Amino acid sequence: MSLAARFSFTKGCAHISFKGIGMPQSQLQFGLKQQVLFSERLISALKVLGVQPSPTAVQRAYNSFSNQPPITIHAARKWLTGEAIPTQNRILILANWLNVSRSWLRFGEDQSDIGKRMMTAQELRLIRSFRQLTEKQRAGVLTMVLAIHSSVSGTST
Repeated sequence: MSLAARFSFTKGCAHISFKGIGMPQSQLQFGLKQQVLFSERLISALKVLGVQPSPTAVQRAYNSFSNQPPITIHAARKWLTGEAIPTQNRILILANWLNVSRSWLRFGEDQSDIGKRMMTAQELRLIRSFRQLTEKQRAGVLTMVLAIHSSVSGTST
C-alpha cells in the first residue's frame, strides 16, 4: 500500500492532512495520539515553570524568549489542545525555554539522564523564587533545606 499525506506549515505548526488517501485508521489514531501526548507534556512543563497553560500566556512568554519569528495565539492554542505539533525548530526553542530535552518534549522519551546535565524547570523556578527573597529569608530557607537533607540522608551538614 502506498501512503501519502499532505503537509503544510503555518505559523510554526506542522499540519498533516490524511483526507482521501486511504490512511489506515490505526496510523491516523497514532498521529492524533502523538499530538495529544505532546500537548500533555507541554502543559506539564509549563506548570512546573509556573506559566499558565493558556494560549495567550504561552504566546507571550514564548515570543519574549525566542529570537525567531513570533507565534500566534492560534498556534499556541493548537499546541495546548493537541491539534498540532510545532515544527522541529519551534520544539527546540520550547525545550530550551522550558528546560527539558527536545526528545522528551516531542516524543516523551525518558529524561532520567537529562537532570544530570541541566536543571529542571522546577529547579529553575525554585532558584528564581529564592533569589527574590531577602538575605534573612534565604538563610532561613537554606537552614531548612539542609536540615531536611541531613534527616533524609542521615548525614550532618
